[in-house]
Amino acid sequence: MMSKGKCGLPALLALLFPFASFAGEAPLQAVSLDYCADQYLIALAEPGQIMAVSPNATSEYSFLAEQAGGLASLRASAEEILVLQPDLAIRQFGGEREILPLLGRLGIAVVQLGFSDSPESARSNLRLVARALGREEKAEELIADMNRRLSVVAERNRGRGLTAIYLTPGGFTSGGGTFIDAVIRSAGLDNIGAAGGRQGWYDLNLENLVMNPPDLIVGSFFDLKTSQMNHWSERPSVIVPGRYVACSAWFFVEAVEMIDRALASDPRLARESEG
Repeated sequence: MMSKGKCGLPALLALLFPFASFAGEAPLQAVSLDYCADQYLIALAEPGQIMAVSPNATSEYSFLAEQAGGLASLRASAEEILVLQPDLAIRQFGGEREILPLLGRLGIAVVQLGFSDSPESARSNLRLVARALGREEKAEELIADMNRRLSVVAERNRGRGLTAIYLTPGGFTSGGGTFIDAVIRSAGLDNIGAAGGRQGWYDLNLENLVMNPPDLIVGSFFDLKTSQMNHWSERPSVIVPGRYVACSAWFFVEAVEMIDRALASDPRLARESEG
């Protein structure tokens, strides 16, 4: 069984080169299987290429929730995907892995996004999806905008020597090798959660936080309806909207710029940076 409209030589070429485009063919049509994959499909696809997105595309932790309004949605099951017969299925974590080889056998190419831990991996994911959709120029526009904005922040905060710690509503923080660590470093701050080579996610010891306070506390997901807002009145803090960092994608620059604005607006940080 092949996906719609593929037969003979075009079918063979599609199997051998699933992301290639051929003269005279309509643009490839795609679905996305989770809210992180949704962001890439919505941002990169041209009108008519999006067949469906995940049910979470309009959730409060979806960066492009507004743009997802009105789009068809589907669950990440083989049955629902096959009903639509897309050319591409884009995923990061959605759907059972068992459906991936099945989709491939049915002529539906699967674009597997990597789990990013750096700006460079976010760029790679953009280019991967853009190549699959034939939208490379759009990806390069997003990358150039991200690069420019990151450069502005990096130059402004170069050599300030300020520290930060990341905190979730559940009391977790991030060490090295995480995307949040990349966010903090991109804002020109040292992540004390990664001090001593600490890697990954772990419970934050609040006693240590009191004894060794950072210059800035960065929180996220406190804005979600399911989370209770905490207030850190004794230390400068910034609460980043969860949708900026729920996916390790190019729009993390929004979080970086928000941290940068907090650094610029708090006189306590200005005095510390000068001293």
